[in-house]
This record gives sequence, C-alpha cells and structure tokens, in this order.
Amino acid sequence: MKKATLAIAMVLTLLACNEQKESVKHNIESTIKEDVPPKKAFTFAAWGNPGKCTKDEQKAHLKRWADAGITDLLPNAGVERLKELIALSKDYGMKIHAWHWMMNVGGSKECQQHPEWFSVNSLGQNCKDFHPYVNYYKFLSPFSEGAREYIKRGVREKAQIEGIASVHFDYIRYVDVILGADLQKKYKHNGGKLVQDRILPEYDFGYHPVARKQFKERFGIDPLDMDDKEENPAWQQFRMNAISSLVDECVDICHEEGTTASAAVFPFPQLAREYVRQDWGHWNLDTFFPMAYKKDHQGNVHWVGFATKEGVRDLKPHQELVTGILVGHYGKNLEDFEQAIVEAHDNGAKGIAFFTANALSDAHLAIIKKYDDKYNNIVN
Repeated sequence: MKKATLAIAMVLTLLACNEQKESVKHNIESTIKEDVPPKKAFTFAAWGNPGKCTKDEQKAHLKRWADAGITDLLPNAGVERLKELIALSKDYGMKIHAWHWMMNVGGSKECQQHPEWFSVNSLGQNCKDFHPYVNYYKFLSPFSEGAREYIKRGVREKAQIEGIASVHFDYIRYVDVILGADLQKKYKHNGGKLVQDRILPEYDFGYHPVARKQFKERFGIDPLDMDDKEENPAWQQFRMNAISSLVDECVDICHEEGTTASAAVFPFPQLAREYVRQDWGHWNLDTFFPMAYKKDHQGNVHWVGFATKEGVRDLKPHQELVTGILVGHYGKNLEDFEQAIVEAHDNGAKGIAFFTANALSDAHLAIIKKYDDKYNNIVN
C-alpha cells in the first residue's frame, strides 16, 4: 500500500513539474512573440542608415521610416555600428541586416598584402592593380582559397552579431562583363567611348591561375587556349559554379550562427549570368534582393514587374524575393514610383527595397504608407 501511495505521489510530482515547465515555456514564447513584431505579408525595406548625427536625430530618422511601414534596414557598417543600430531600432520594430561586400573588397589593407587572392582577366591583369570602370573595383577570386577564407571570416563575424536579421551579401559576383546600356555611356575605354557590343578582354575576369589549372585538369585545355573562351558555355558555368559554392558555404555559416542569409543580386537570373557571371537562380539563399534598376537597362516601370516575375519563377519553396528599386531613377515621377511598388507586389515579390533610405522624401514615404496599409491590412 505504501509503495502504491509513493508511486502515485511521484506521478503527481512529475505532472506538477511538467505543468510548471509548460507554464514557463508558454511565458517565454509569449515574451518572444511580444518582442518580435509579426511578419508582414509584404515587406518594405531600404538600404542605408541614419548617418552620423546625434542619437536623438538618428531615432527621429528611424521613426520616420518605421511610421511609413519600413521594417527592414540594410546598413553598410562595421560590427560595432551594427550593434548600435540594432539597439536604436528596437523601439520601432525595425530589423537590421548586415550589408556586407563580398568579392569586391575596395581598400582592404589585408587583401592588398595578398595579390594572389585577386581576380585576373584574360589579359592577365590582376584586379589588385587594374581597376576596371572605377578605382574601388578590386575583386577577389573565388578560386583562391585565401580569398574564400577571408570572405567567410567576414561573413561569420557579421553573423555572430546578436540580433542581426541577416548577413546581406553584395558584390557576390565577377566584375561586370557587360554594363547596362545607359551605364556604358558614363565610362571610357582606352580614351574613347565604351561600347560593349562584344566581350572585351579587359572585363572578362575569372582567369585566376587556379581556375585555369582546375579547368585544364577536368577538360584537357587551358581556357586561354580556347578559340571561343569569351563565349564558351562550359568555361562560363565553371566560373559561375565557383561563386555559387562560396555562396552556399557562406549561407551555411549564417545558419550555423543562427541568422539568415540574403543578397543583392542582378535583376533576374539570365541577365545576371550574362552581365556579371552570377548564377543566383541556383543559390541556396534565404532571400534575394534583385536590383531592378530600370534606367540602367533602358527599361520603364513595367520592366520592374518583368524582372520580379523572372526572378520569382526560379525560387525554391523556402526562398523569398524582395525587389530593389533605385529611388533616384524616379525623380519627381511619383506615379511611376507608386507603380513600381504595385509591379513588385503583383508579380510575386514578398517585398520591395529602396536604394537608399535617405533618398526617400515625405511624398515617397506617404506612398509607402498607403501600400503598407493596403497590403498588410492595417486598420488605422
């Protein structure tokens, strides 16, 4: 009888403990739900940050954007600055993403000490010393193990920041093989006009010694010796695969550190492959931000919808797409700015991102607020 009584007492104690655990779990989940705002059906985001001003002024900027419906901010900043912005943005329900340059390292002193890390064009010019288009174009090679480790180290550093929404990859590609038609007008080539009606060797990158060696081991020929090296599909795909494998490794790092991975990519997969050897339709990324900058490609506002639709069709079930637009391309044409939001939404995007946050006028923000209310069923 005593044994039965003891057994019953033990069972009751266990049940009480379980009830207590469930209560604690419920309280934790409730707290988390209170701290994290519910995800909206359609997201409004922006690249940029409040700038170097007083804390109160920064908060005023953040509040102004948040009041319009912007929930995600993508600042290009160091670790400590990102921590500051995460703390500042909490009161406004805004998520901070670490906008992080990948292959293009600009003025990195560490990289300058390793010329073997840099990308090489078909003329043998190293991107450490030869800067195509602009001086800050200093691209690393995805075939250099040292470069890959440097890039992955930078990603992990950002991914470890407590409260970061994602590490947002940018310049995760080769140097532009071809610029958009309007952009070509802005640059010179050998002292004259830049006309890219064919692939010019100065801009045909990916000929790192390791890349050439690996390709020859597999296919029996050095790509430099191929008659059609500029257009050869296998050589193009071989180079793109090196970028893709690096992306997937960096995505794994983000997931290991408990955050997600996003990237700014060229407008849609076919254009990205042709212009910058970026095969993002095959990446294992969480969120894509295609830069549907219409004027760069002589497009109109409906081109934004076209680019969005072409990008969405290649997504895997767990992936999302947020269409990026350049605010300056719309000038005072608020009708087209409004239509760009509609084009992104109606063609399957999960949100829209603006470049940049500081370019958004009160008129722009009023339009954003209008569609935040409409798409996210906000009752005023």
